[in-house]
Amino acid sequence: MQGLHSINLKGSQQGFTLVTVLIMSMMASVLVLNSLKDNVAQERLSGNFQKKMNARLVAEKGVFDTYNYLNAQLAANPNQTLDQLIAAMQTSGSASGISNMSYNLTANIPTGSNQLSLQSDGLRFDGETKLKANFELVSGSSQSSSAFGGGIIGCDGVTISGSGKIDSYDSSKGDYAEILDNNQANINNNATVRTLNDNDKIILSGAGNIEGDLIAIGSVEFKSSAHIAGNVHSNGSINMFNNSTIGGNASAFSYFKQQNGSIAGNIHANDYVNVNQTQVGGDVTTAGYLDATGYSIGGDILAGDNIDLSQVNVDGLAQTYANYSQYEGSVFGIRSKQNVTLSSTLSIVRNDNIHYAGSGDFAKDWSGAADSKYLSAPYKVLPPEPSLLEVPLVEKLPVDDGVLDPDDPNDITCDPLGIENEVLTVDSYADSAKDLDIKDTGAAHSVYTLSNNEGDYSQWASSSSKPAAIPATSARFLGQSKSILMYDNVNIKGNIEVKAGHNVVMYAKGNFNLSGASTLTIPDDSSLTLIVKGALIIGSGSTINTPTKGLTKDGIPVFSIYSSYSGTGVDGVEIKGGVEQIYAAIYAPLSDVKIASAVDFKGSVLGKKVEVSGAGGIHYDEALGLAKVGNVTTNTPSHLVFRGWQSL
Repeated sequence: MQGLHSINLKGSQQGFTLVTVLIMSMMASVLVLNSLKDNVAQERLSGNFQKKMNARLVAEKGVFDTYNYLNAQLAANPNQTLDQLIAAMQTSGSASGISNMSYNLTANIPTGSNQLSLQSDGLRFDGETKLKANFELVSGSSQSSSAFGGGIIGCDGVTISGSGKIDSYDSSKGDYAEILDNNQANINNNATVRTLNDNDKIILSGAGNIEGDLIAIGSVEFKSSAHIAGNVHSNGSINMFNNSTIGGNASAFSYFKQQNGSIAGNIHANDYVNVNQTQVGGDVTTAGYLDATGYSIGGDILAGDNIDLSQVNVDGLAQTYANYSQYEGSVFGIRSKQNVTLSSTLSIVRNDNIHYAGSGDFAKDWSGAADSKYLSAPYKVLPPEPSLLEVPLVEKLPVDDGVLDPDDPNDITCDPLGIENEVLTVDSYADSAKDLDIKDTGAAHSVYTLSNNEGDYSQWASSSSKPAAIPATSARFLGQSKSILMYDNVNIKGNIEVKAGHNVVMYAKGNFNLSGASTLTIPDDSSLTLIVKGALIIGSGSTINTPTKGLTKDGIPVFSIYSSYSGTGVDGVEIKGGVEQIYAAIYAPLSDVKIASAVDFKGSVLGKKVEVSGAGGIHYDEALGLAKVGNVTTNTPSHLVFRGWQSL
């Protein structure tokens, strides 16, 4: 048609499309730049946190390195003052293996005091942490410890069965369980049950309680429910079953394993920790792995190997040098140098407090999709890996080498008195010793009385002639000259007593047997020291009457038993069931000691192997730690003691 014009819009449409593409490209660039900016910010936050952590670690290293150095200098020269010590110490250092980690130290000693304030400034690039630790210089001392001051000691092992209780009391204040002036019963939790040699065991197979500490050079086995009020330490392993409880800490040079029950304090083991349905009040530290099921852990976890938690609530931080796995339960935070697996949607990590260096495997509600934020920074940590504290190792307690070093406060031996030589010295004076045979006949009663000078019948009920008195012989025992009543075999089926006000020493070259309805009576402010080369048996039906106080006014145990028996076939010291009552301080490092009684034993026990059975209890008398017979002097060198951290 004429008069109409056509217009071509193709070029205009192409221009509009180009503008649209440019705008979209600019918007994408802005989004990419913002994302890169966020990533850079996150990386900087993660890097700053890492630097801060490294700075704290190197600051701690400065404190601990200096503490160890100063104590080593004191050990070499115990007479140094604090001023002399810090004059020679290094004021700076670094961490090996990681560059740009260093610390600087500043020491301060208040005028006229024995206090040391040590400030350590840790540096890692621009990260900095300041720590201040306080120490006290404790002067060396020399002290005398009684041979009866150890509680219950089985050098080669302790076995406790039955339902009795092992606890302590102080006889200087009154009898066991007596109500004192403060309206409190005279019952304490200061008993110690321990062994001293390799390959020994402490075996608990009853339902009894130990109100104190348990220390084993070998291993510890709980074969039934038992309660330990204090700490448990083993140079071997600790196995606990059937709802046993520990009121303090548990440490094992090997492994720790518990089925049911609870631990109020910390668990520390070198090999691994395995707890099932066990409530832990403190931290768990292991150089190996931790496998925990059920209940809770009240502190932090630090493991050199994998951590596997199933339905466990952890109040603290879980840290591992290997992999971390959690099924349900909760934890304050996670630090893993390798992988993290949260296999349940009910696994709770408070505040998303997760840092790991390996791969992440999360349940669906933990955003396990490929684009999950938990698979990238700051949760997945870029090199370097999360910084963890070094896992400390449980140290072995010293093993008895048979020789006591009086200058080493940590040295210990089963036989500090050298009892065999001491008894042989007494025995050399007993060539003419005769048997002592005390018998009651019918209703008539005879009484044999022991004094410092002689042993004689103060009451003789038989129609036959009374035996001649046995005069005391002067001999040496435990480094002192003693008047000693010498006998061969002693058999008592009657009554024997110590004369009032006398401290008697009696020697049995053969066996000592107290049986039947016999009695041994020791009056107030008197004592009987019984030295036995053969076996000693206190049979059922016997009664031993002793003063309430375990020590005389001169510091002598009211009834002490020294045995050098090392034979086989019978126990060196045996207290049979049915004994009416007994108080004794038993020292028998070469003999097995067996106490089987339904009544209470009071005093102390040291034997080669100690076996306790029955419903009766053992009540360690703390007063025996001050006994003046058989004391061993030890010297404690000057040393620094950590007194706590100070805020800056």
